[in-house]
This record gives sequence, structure tokens and C-alpha cells, in this order.
Amino acid sequence: MIYDNNIDVLMKQIKHIMIDKDIKQIDLAEKTGQNKATISNLLNCKSKNVTLDTLLMLCKAIDCQLEINIKLKD
Repeated sequence: MIYDNNIDVLMKQIKHIMIDKDIKQIDLAEKTGQNKATISNLLNCKSKNVTLDTLLMLCKAIDCQLEINIKLKD
């Protein structure tokens, strides 16, 4: 995936994993220590400046790996 400053795509991927693993927002809130409103805002892209630390926190909570690949343009 080529990131174009659109966090929506990343959050959709996280939501799909949550659905596959039957993880609810409240479960994510408990695992991350965040409140449910914060989790909801993140997943619904109301938080536009999501940090790598936040993405890593979400990925760890749903037991997935965050990978970043930087390469030269063609």
C-alpha cells in the first residue's frame, strides 16, 4: 500500500482485522487503556494526526504487526 496521507485506509484495515477476530471497540479500549470515545474517534478517522505510536498501540491490541517499508520511487 502506498500511503498518501489518508488515515482512512489504515483504519479500515484495522477494522477488518477487528471484525475477523471479533474484537469490539470496548475490548480495544480495555487493551489499550484508552477510553471508548478515543477508540471510536480513531477508528472513525475523527483524529487526523494519528502517530506511529498510536498505530502501533492499536496493532498490538489486535495482535497484528505494523510494518513500514520505505523505498525509492520508480
